[in-house]
Amino acid sequence: MPILDQGYQHWNGRLGARAPRWWAITRQGVKVQLKNRWVVMTLVGALIPALGLVAFLALWGLFEQKSAILTPLLFLFQNLPEELRAGPKGYRSAVWTISFSTFLEFQIFASMMLTLLVGPDLISQDLRFNALPLYFSKPLRRVDYFIGKLGIIAAFLLAVTLAPAVLAYVVGLGFSLDPATLRDTWRVLAASTAFSLIVAASAGLLMLAFSSLSRNSRHVTALWVGLWMVGNVASGAMMATPQRAWAPLLSYTSNLGNVRDALFGVDAEWEKLSRLFRAGREIAQSNAPPFGPFRRRAVQSSFDEDQPSSNPFSLSKPSWPWAAGVLAGLGAVSVVILSTRVRSLDRLK
Repeated sequence: MPILDQGYQHWNGRLGARAPRWWAITRQGVKVQLKNRWVVMTLVGALIPALGLVAFLALWGLFEQKSAILTPLLFLFQNLPEELRAGPKGYRSAVWTISFSTFLEFQIFASMMLTLLVGPDLISQDLRFNALPLYFSKPLRRVDYFIGKLGIIAAFLLAVTLAPAVLAYVVGLGFSLDPATLRDTWRVLAASTAFSLIVAASAGLLMLAFSSLSRNSRHVTALWVGLWMVGNVASGAMMATPQRAWAPLLSYTSNLGNVRDALFGVDAEWEKLSRLFRAGREIAQSNAPPFGPFRRRAVQSSFDEDQPSSNPFSLSKPSWPWAAGVLAGLGAVSVVILSTRVRSLDRLK
């Protein structure tokens, strides 16, 4: 029987629950991406900082308990200030905050790489092969299509940020054996969750917007590299100008880092530990022999001690609302691009 009409007829039936519709796209997309060996290798590589965080929290929990298990590892704690060794629980919040913030700092790179590997084909391939009429011949809304595609990127990004953070948090609670740990550190878990969701939403929307701009995935990859790498280079170049305080705004990852530090309150915790270590050095120097090797090292580092200590991962940067504003602006632009570039779908009705 010949096909006399190859046009599109919009489906006007009743739509069911929304979750299963977008979930089908996300589930299938994740399965396809897991067949990419580069994606799998990046996921495995991202486990290294996660294992480091888990090991550190386990050691810290044993250190708080003054467990005999740490006897072979006592050399790791010799240079800690006496106040910290005597009462480590008083600095639990600062140590956990800095640990999780540092972990997420490393995971930003893995997140950018996964977005680069997973995202370029998500919409551009559908445009190239004209697959959109096939999608919308089903009881599927445009927002379901976008959420399903966003879910693919979010699944991989949360797998290297939120999932390891939650696992490490549970391990840390288990090794601390102190109910007060939850009271002292719940903000760390909340900040980790919030930042992971921000990374997934921001990077996912940007990549989907780039993917909708071209039918060629190579062009999409170039756009993402430009946002990521070129932005970092431009930010570094601006650091040599009188306006260097605003340079981090040119870097996408620096804006993410600025928001992360604000969520965790990292600067205050770094200052708390810095004061403790400075005080410990002063006490050790006052008790050292006048001409001993420790005194010689103290004299050599006397200039550094006069300088205020701060977060080593932070540079001169504007306040975090500016970084949040840049990320929000990029997200808004991404939504506008998606709504306009895929506008042709509305004409199918």
